[in-house]
Amino acid sequence: MENFKRKVTVAAASMLSAVLGTIHAFSVFIPQWENLPQADRAGTSLIYSLALISLTIAVLFGYRIYSRVAPPAMFIVVGLIAALGLALSAQSSSLITLYLTYGLIFGGANGLGYGYSLQLAGLATPDRRGLAMGLVTAFYAVGATAAPMLFAILIRQGGNSLALIVMSTVIFLVSLIGAALLHWSNARYEIESNSEAHHLTPNLKKIRVLMWLGYGTAVTAGLMVIGHAFGIATSLGFKFELATRATMVVVFGNMLGGFSAGFIADRYSSLVLIRWLPLFTALGLSLLALVSETSWRLVFAALGLVGYCYGAIIAVYPVAVANIFGSVSAAKIYGQIFTAWGLAGLLGPWVSGWLFDRNGSYATALVVAALLSGVSVAAIYYCEAEWRSSSEV
Repeated sequence: MENFKRKVTVAAASMLSAVLGTIHAFSVFIPQWENLPQADRAGTSLIYSLALISLTIAVLFGYRIYSRVAPPAMFIVVGLIAALGLALSAQSSSLITLYLTYGLIFGGANGLGYGYSLQLAGLATPDRRGLAMGLVTAFYAVGATAAPMLFAILIRQGGNSLALIVMSTVIFLVSLIGAALLHWSNARYEIESNSEAHHLTPNLKKIRVLMWLGYGTAVTAGLMVIGHAFGIATSLGFKFELATRATMVVVFGNMLGGFSAGFIADRYSSLVLIRWLPLFTALGLSLLALVSETSWRLVFAALGLVGYCYGAIIAVYPVAVANIFGSVSAAKIYGQIFTAWGLAGLLGPWVSGWLFDRNGSYATALVVAALLSGVSVAAIYYCEAEWRSSSEV
């Protein structure tokens, strides 16, 4: 029964993660929000940028309150704040109010809920930490993937307002269901007294910096492709339908990476995984830089590989952090390393677009992304050396 209750805790965390992942379906709201007074593409896109910044800040500082609030109460608070942000966004009539409601309120609640769900799942199943955390990150991607289709239907029927109100309701209901499941499973956000709390020695400080660099360069490389998958396909001569399928291949690879990586991380060294995964990303990027539209199968394989590696990387890193720094320090250190993802989310897609505008193709962007993957491999190689040195002390 105890083992089943642990699984219920992970299921509740994954449910909340899935509905919060809908934040990444933001692009479907752009057309109508561009009709607001004094709105343009840059100003509208800033809503999403602010949401990503708020999300990152919440993950960075969330550890300060994780252990102070009971899990059911935390789920309700996250659901209430996120739902409020979306409901107010549905009534917003200017970009300024959307910056506050969607960007700051919803974005902040999103990061708080995602970071908490990730750590709660890991603590609930310390013997299967990789699988549990991998599921939470994978379901976050599932939410981001499924939401655009649902939102598109709702927007056609009642505009952005209807889609936002429905999503607000869904998130709050899911948070209530999750809270009920956590209450039944008697979930606790508790660090075992015998958990190892690492003092940040000079070696561990170097490891933290190297992991930040490795994570940042790895996800930037992935986002440079994921954010432009459709454009890369069309630049190779793919027609609309085939280019759409290419985008779906990336998304499917991302989800598959998240689901499988945690399972693998429980059986092999997480440090070895985060060193090898960017290497395979570089392989996929190199293939994309060399193939033509006549090699559509190879293009699909390369895009799928990049998507898979990205999904696996974001699933394995929190596991690696917990394994190295211990469960006591994991939430804090992961929050610090996660800031690299926030920076990557802002820079990666923009850099790809800027390079495309300058060169008329994605070839240079793909080469840059491959080089960034190489930097990630090197950073984690040195990270492993520092970890071995620290373990021997």
